Amino acid sequence: MGKHGKVWIVGAGPGAPGLITVRGQQLLRNADVVLFDRLVNPAILSWARDGAELLDVGKMPGGRRTEQETICGLLSQKAKKGLRVVRLKGGDPFVFGRGGEEAIWLAQRNIPFEVVPGVTSGVAVPAAAGIPVTHRGVSTEVAFRIGAKAKGSLEGKTLVGFMSVEGLGTFLRESMECGFTKSSPMALIEQGTLPTQKTLFSTVGRMLEGAKKMKIRPPAIVVVGDVVALRHQIGRQSKGKLSGQRVILTVSSALAKGWREVFEEEGAEVWEMPMTQIQEIPMKHCWERDLKNATWIAFTSGAGVRALLHAVGDIRKLAGKSVAVVGPSTAQICRQHGLGVDFIGPGPGATALAKHWPGKKDQGVLHCTGSAEEGVLLDALQKRGFSVKRILMYRNIAPSRPPKVILQKLQTDGAEWVVFASGTAAERFHRLMSKSWATGTKTAVIGESTAKTARQAGWKVVAKSKDVSARAVLSAMLKTR
Repeated sequence: MGKHGKVWIVGAGPGAPGLITVRGQQLLRNADVVLFDRLVNPAILSWARDGAELLDVGKMPGGRRTEQETICGLLSQKAKKGLRVVRLKGGDPFVFGRGGEEAIWLAQRNIPFEVVPGVTSGVAVPAAAGIPVTHRGVSTEVAFRIGAKAKGSLEGKTLVGFMSVEGLGTFLRESMECGFTKSSPMALIEQGTLPTQKTLFSTVGRMLEGAKKMKIRPPAIVVVGDVVALRHQIGRQSKGKLSGQRVILTVSSALAKGWREVFEEEGAEVWEMPMTQIQEIPMKHCWERDLKNATWIAFTSGAGVRALLHAVGDIRKLAGKSVAVVGPSTAQICRQHGLGVDFIGPGPGATALAKHWPGKKDQGVLHCTGSAEEGVLLDALQKRGFSVKRILMYRNIAPSRPPKVILQKLQTDGAEWVVFASGTAAERFHRLMSKSWATGTKTAVIGESTAKTARQAGWKVVAKSKDVSARAVLSAMLKTR
């Protein structure tokens, strides 16, 4: 990137991981260094690539804080080393986020930078509570304020306050000086857009007492104005059957493509924490001979499909081969890669595939699988007199340990659901979390084998899917309601 690296000042959105921009997520995946603020949801940091340096430069009210000069110095220092630096800030970096100060600092030192806007909490958090900050015939202007330090706003407008909990009394008094009255509608929203969102609706005159009674804590957004009353209509949003629930996906990145969206459609806050990583195994010379002699190719995982196609290089080399797969999900992966499927096992697992094997005994079988597979299909078919060759094409290895900030957040805040596609993932994730955390979290699994291993590891399995797909898992979860 030339003499210097580059700094991207990125808005992380109001809290929910799904509300960061696509551009922001892409930059996170490629960053060498990420400097993040206190209000950034740790789940967003899971998108940082393995090996990226994660630096907590947040400021706690009345507690630990990283001085702004230190933060700017780090941005300069890292960029001058030629690194790709993401400065991750809650909400939008230019709305009470000191993003402007950091941009000026970089510009004055001729360090390349780019600003990536984010969804500001001042608009998103009220919206999550059913409050539009503008509405035709009710409010045509919005004033953003930080604490009780800014002036301006009249009745007929909307006043939105950032970081106003500790100075709430002063904020209320000055809102009346701006033209609002004690009877003006008001909302105080803590942890907006997150599963832990807490909302207090009141009036300017009664809010202080209500906030103390409800024990509202930062971060919170204050909204004053007649638009608050619209929440009686807009607040009836259909947010999905998992609204307010956190779901941890531990399935591999290859398998979980598109899974996040399925759960977010039902309102869940999704944290992706893969517990498995596929590593292809270099093939031995004899594998091409085994492929040539086989009439059938058997797949018991999508990873096996991808590994074989990668090794073959040209799908035409598989012409004339019959293909059998363990279930609908593996069949779908075959079709996505242009490979036809001749037989889909009734499931679940390799045992059922072997029991209902469609081939004849004089037709050779090549089973493409991973190192963790126990040879169930091989043994079952050989006992029935079939000629089977088993070829190991990949290893299921443990990924890097998740960042400490993510694990700490989960330990303290918990989650409603965790999803496992394999027993290995259940065991690995259990080793990361405390025993009490595991027993208090509902678990959804794929297949009886995974369920058995998960229970043995200490998980509370309450939902079980036969099919390896996000919608099948979601359906099993919703049946427990």
